Amino acid sequence: MSKLSFAIRNLLSMVLLIIFIATTANNAVAADLADPEELENFLDGQMAAHRDEFKFVGATLSIVKDGEVLLEKGYGYSDPEQRIPVDPKRTLFRPGSASKLFTWTAVMQLVEQGKIDLHTDVNKYLDFEIPAQVLQSGREPQPITMAHLMTHTPGFEDQGKDLFLLEKDKMQALGDYLKNYLPARVFPPGAVMAYSNYGSALAGYIVERVSGQPFEAYVEQHIFSPLGMKNSTFRQPPAELNAELAQAYSFVGGEYHEGSFEYLQARPAGSLSSTASDMARFMIAHLGEGSYDGTRILAAETAREMHRQQFTHHPILDGMTYGFIESTYNGRRTITHGGDTLLFHSGLFLLPEEELGLFVSYSGGSFLARERLFQAFMDRYYPKESLPEIQQAGDAQERAYQYLGEYHPNRRNFTSEEKILSLMQAVQVGLTDDGYLLVPNFVVPAQFVELEPGVYTNRITEGTRLLRTLVFETDKAGRTMLYPDGPMTYTKAPWYSTGSFNGLLIGLSLLVLLGSTTGWIAAFVLRLFRRQKTQSPRAAIAARWVASIYTLLAFVFLVGMASVVGQIDPAFGVPRIFFEDPPGIDVLMALPLLMAFAGTAVVIFAVFAWWKGLWHRGARIHYTFVGAAALAFLWFMYFWNLL
Repeated sequence: MSKLSFAIRNLLSMVLLIIFIATTANNAVAADLADPEELENFLDGQMAAHRDEFKFVGATLSIVKDGEVLLEKGYGYSDPEQRIPVDPKRTLFRPGSASKLFTWTAVMQLVEQGKIDLHTDVNKYLDFEIPAQVLQSGREPQPITMAHLMTHTPGFEDQGKDLFLLEKDKMQALGDYLKNYLPARVFPPGAVMAYSNYGSALAGYIVERVSGQPFEAYVEQHIFSPLGMKNSTFRQPPAELNAELAQAYSFVGGEYHEGSFEYLQARPAGSLSSTASDMARFMIAHLGEGSYDGTRILAAETAREMHRQQFTHHPILDGMTYGFIESTYNGRRTITHGGDTLLFHSGLFLLPEEELGLFVSYSGGSFLARERLFQAFMDRYYPKESLPEIQQAGDAQERAYQYLGEYHPNRRNFTSEEKILSLMQAVQVGLTDDGYLLVPNFVVPAQFVELEPGVYTNRITEGTRLLRTLVFETDKAGRTMLYPDGPMTYTKAPWYSTGSFNGLLIGLSLLVLLGSTTGWIAAFVLRLFRRQKTQSPRAAIAARWVASIYTLLAFVFLVGMASVVGQIDPAFGVPRIFFEDPPGIDVLMALPLLMAFAGTAVVIFAVFAWWKGLWHRGARIHYTFVGAAALAFLWFMYFWNLL
C-alpha cells in the first residue's frame, strides 16, 4: 500500500471517528421508561441527592403513562419523630397551587352543562360587585370573564394579607373572604398575565354559587368520587380522611423546625390535601381527555379545549391553557402546575403527546427540587438533540441597552402597604461584557442571546432552565414590559421607584436628619455644661425641636418596622406578621401620621426661616436641607402606601 493511500485511509478513519463522537455526544440515548426497576433506581438516586441538597423530610411521587401507573413511591418520613415512612397511598401532602387544576376542572364541568359562560361578565354569577374601575387604564372598562380568571389575566393586584392563617377559628367563609379582601383592578382584563390567587378563589366561589354546593362538597362529588380519590379533600384540616398528613419541617440554621397546619383562606386556590396515588388518577383522567378507567369527568372535546393554549404574550412564548401553565422541556410541550405553601413544594407535569404525567410533593425543601427532578427525568427518558450555539447579531448590544434596568413583578400590590414588597421581588436586567443580557435565574444569573429585536433565549441549553425565553415589548401606556414564559410578567420600574433610588433617598434623608439632630443635642448639652444661654430666637428653637421630634419618629418607625419584619418564623420562613398582627403594631402604624404633621411643620419652619431671616445664612441653608430630607422621607412613605 502506498504512503498516499495509507494517509487517505487514516484520514477517512479519523473523519468517521469524529462523526461518531460528535453524534453520540450530541444526541443522548433515552433510557427505557418501560423498565420499572431502572425507573425506580433512577428516581431513588435523584431523591437521595435532593434530600442532601434541599433537606426535605418527606416526599411522595407518582408517574403514569398510557393510562397506567408506572411508579408510586414515598421517601423519608411522614412523621420523623415516630419514624413513620411516607406511604404514597395514605400519606397526605399539600399540593398548594396545583389545587387550582381541580378548580378549573370543576369550572369546565359546569361550562359543559351550560351553567357557566367562559366569556360572560363574572358579576353575573356573584352576590357582590367586582368594580369596573381599572387603575392603570384610561380606556373604557371591560368586564372580567371566567376565561380571564383561567388564564390569569383578570388584571387584579396581588395581596398576601391573611391569605394563610394558623388558627382555624380566624377563617372566614369563602364568600366573606372574597368580599372583605377584594383587590384593586390594575390592568385591563385580557392584557397582562399576573398570577392571581384571588382570581382562582373567585372562580371556585362561582362554582359554589352556580352548583348550589359548597366548593369542597362539589369537588368531592364530581371529581374525587368518580376518580376514586378517597384520600383527597379541600377541607381544612383533612381530619375526616383515613390517612395521615405529612408533618412538614423547614431546615434553618442547621436544624429542623416543625411547622403547624397552614389554613388557606382562598380555598380553591390551594387548600387541597392529597396522596400521590390519588394525584395519579387525576393525571390519568386529564391525559385520557377526561376519562379514567371508563369514568368520564370531562367530555373529550372539553378536555382538549382546556389543554389548548388560550393566551400568550408572544407566539414564541409558552403561555396559559385554561388553567394549566405551558412549559417546554427538552423541546417537548408540557402542561404543568407548580404548588407551594410555606411548608410544601409540589409539581404536576403532563406530556399530553406522550400520555405521561409526573407528580411530586416535598414536605420541606424548596420549589427548585421539583424543577430539578422533572428536568433530570426528561434528560434521562426524553433527551433532546443538542443544538448549535446561537450567534447574535453584531448590533444586538446596542438594542439591549434600552432594556437594562429594574423590573417589578406585575403580580404585586399597588394600593396597600404591601406595595413596598415589590422592591424585594425586583429583577435586575444587566448586560455582560460580551453583549448578552444578564437576568437572575433564582440560583445563578442567566445569559440571554438575541433571536430578533426584543426576543431573547437562554444561552444555557443543558440542565434546569427556570427562564427559557424573554420578550420585551412596550405597552399602550409606554411602559417597557418583560414577558418570560408562563404567568409571571414584569414592568420596567421608573427611576423613582427603583430600589437603588429609594435606598439612596432614605439613606441621605436619615443622614441629614440624624446628623442635624445629633448636632443640635450636642450643642444644647454643651451650652448647659458651660452655663451659656442660647442666643437663638424662640422660633428657631421651636424649629429645631420640631425637626428633632420628626427625626425621632422616623427613627422609631424604621427600627420598629425592621424589628417586625425581622421576626422570622423559623418553620415558615416568613415574618410572623404574615400570620397575625404583633403587639403594638397599631401604635407603630400610627407614627406615619404624626410624622406627616411634624414633617409639614419642619417645611413651614424652613420657609419661615428665610422669610423672617432666622439664624445666619449658613444655618438657614442647613435647615432647608433638613426640611428637604423630611419632605423626601414623607414622599417615600406616601409613595409606598405607608402613610
